[in-house]
Amino acid sequence: MTALPPENVYGHRKKVGFIQETVGRQHRDGRPVRVLDFGCGSGEAVARYLIGPDVDYLGVDIHPPSLAYAREHFAGAGAHFEDHLPADLTFDVIVYADVLEHLDDPAAVLRAHLKQLAPDGVVVASIPNGYGGFENERRIDRLLHVSDGLRGIVRGVRRLRGRPQPPPPVVPFNTESGHVVFFTRRSLDRTLKAAGLRITRFANGSFVGADLSGSTVLRPRWLIAANARIADALPAWMVSTWHFEARRA
Repeated sequence: MTALPPENVYGHRKKVGFIQETVGRQHRDGRPVRVLDFGCGSGEAVARYLIGPDVDYLGVDIHPPSLAYAREHFAGAGAHFEDHLPADLTFDVIVYADVLEHLDDPAAVLRAHLKQLAPDGVVVASIPNGYGGFENERRIDRLLHVSDGLRGIVRGVRRLRGRPQPPPPVVPFNTESGHVVFFTRRSLDRTLKAAGLRITRFANGSFVGADLSGSTVLRPRWLIAANARIADALPAWMVSTWHFEARRA
């Protein structure tokens, strides 16, 4: 698997490392680990760090531009990207990286996918704390439109200085799929129990941070690293993001 990315305000390096550790522990009898990455997106965030000679990878997503990008940049002999989940495959690891909060009924999706999880297989996921720093910052930003105002100021300053506007992002992102579930630690346990799963490993992700703070206050590298480390010493309800493994109950 590819080396970890640099840390960012969202604790991305920490999240990818957690998922890599889970996949690495599922190696058996010399064959590749069969991994389903459900909601893989463009592949830039997680897929690229899982694909390798010891992994038989399948990414599934419903966003055509993201799938096209993933296929162009990351597909290969052991890495495939589809817009649906084939019913005849079994997986050692099922990955939900920042996906469950986008699903209307995450328990139903987990139950359906559990049928294709190997007997000793594991689910690994990352989700935001529905009432932690990340989600609360987003709520405030949506209410006050601070990010929109700052972006407008930056565009105006660039125009006054005669500088070209930055090009649109090259990597596609499904902006139409917003968060519809806001997990607490208890509601996460209830969701997993309803799906026939139980948590076997749990970790905090980042302390605070979203788009606004990431583009203003949380810019120094040392502060970004500290934001990820501080979360390890805090109770789960205080942090922005969580990572967990789950197995059949």
